[in-house]
Amino acid sequence: MLNVLIAVAVATWFTIAYPVLRRRLAVRLPSADAPVFWPLALTVVFAFMPLVFTVPREDGNAVLEQGLTASNVVTVVLTGLTALYLVVKIAADRRILLLPFAMPYLPFTLMIAMNGVSAAWSIVPTYTLYRTAELAVFTLSSILIFDRPDIRHRLADLLAIVTLAWLVSVTPEILKNLASGIVFSSAKNNMMPLVCALLGFATVFGPPNRRRGRYLVLAAAGFIIAGSAASTGALIAVGPALMIASRRPGIRLAGVILVLVSIVVFLFLMVGLSSFPALLDALSVVLQKPREELANATGRGQFWPTFIAATKDHLLGSGYSAADRFVQLLIPTTGLADELGRDAVFITSSHNMFLSAWAGTGLVGLGFALVTLIEPIRFASRADRGTRRLVACLILMLALNGMTTPGLFQDWNVNVLAYVAVLAAARAARREAEALARLDEPAVAPPSADEVQRERRRAIGRTWPAA
Repeated sequence: MLNVLIAVAVATWFTIAYPVLRRRLAVRLPSADAPVFWPLALTVVFAFMPLVFTVPREDGNAVLEQGLTASNVVTVVLTGLTALYLVVKIAADRRILLLPFAMPYLPFTLMIAMNGVSAAWSIVPTYTLYRTAELAVFTLSSILIFDRPDIRHRLADLLAIVTLAWLVSVTPEILKNLASGIVFSSAKNNMMPLVCALLGFATVFGPPNRRRGRYLVLAAAGFIIAGSAASTGALIAVGPALMIASRRPGIRLAGVILVLVSIVVFLFLMVGLSSFPALLDALSVVLQKPREELANATGRGQFWPTFIAATKDHLLGSGYSAADRFVQLLIPTTGLADELGRDAVFITSSHNMFLSAWAGTGLVGLGFALVTLIEPIRFASRADRGTRRLVACLILMLALNGMTTPGLFQDWNVNVLAYVAVLAAARAARREAEALARLDEPAVAPPSADEVQRERRRAIGRTWPAA
């Protein structure tokens, strides 16, 4: 009975309460146009520091039993420094605090708030609160990076800086793998392909850029070097995205149908690729990955059922990020080890953003998973064609790539950075479109003196009753 009440409450929230809350909380603000150096530097260092310095764990619960490692401490310090920077900026201009409540950022902001609320029933409340604070801090930092009037002209430049910073941080790994003949996935990263793809989209769909050729080469090189098979497969979303970005209803509907077909094909190839040996062999050669890894989606097909079983009775989740990181607390580890082997006991992520949303905040999380993907496309529908294509391509690739990554729903990562970047571009383009629409409106002549007098007499007649 309780589960039925929770399901009804969540459905009511998203169909009735959420639209009302969105309208009441939404604010209209000009671009932040803050200096870009410090937020970009702090955010990039935080994003790529683990690639340079990290202390590995062998036990999924080690952070609870042994405390923080040196790399964990560095991460917390970087979060604190970024929060301090934001506090200084907010003290100078309090409007910055309202930026996350502007559309189209607002749905993601509400999701972050819900993540914080889930600490009340989290299996590790402290971890949930920290991850929520981290997500809030670096989301606002990302907004300060990209929310500027000329973002459509500068988006490719900023994304190129992020891509180059990543390439520098993984240069030793790239050189080592290139020496072994490995090109695709020479610095494997499941998140960066989305940033590189967005760089390519911004270059192609955005305003003319004198570095267009160099940025396209950089985007392609970064995408290949990151070498995620799932991200490569997610490229099939580009075709449907271009159709959804059309202003013609028939083409948009066909694009939606094609998206659903693409999702089915994508999932089938993830778990059923072994049924096509010839295709499996071809992809193994092209992607330079072992057949076994491609055949079972790097083990995801094995531990997803176990992950779902561990979280199935928690309709409101078990705490943002904590249920992902400490899923072992929800299921007996002995049974997990017997079923999947000892390595499965140390699962630290579902490697699926929809499962992460479900594990963290349950049905509410799944609702926000849909809202945060649909709202940007709807918001950008009134913008220019290039922006509509940019947003649709990024969002649909994020949805498909999120089938194998935490995406937006386990922690802050460069996928969130790319997501905020495309929201900022949509916000700027929407403002430009609305300004042009106002300029196109015909001028209205002021009323004549006789018309003013007649309106006054009508107003008096409506106000006072007849004698």
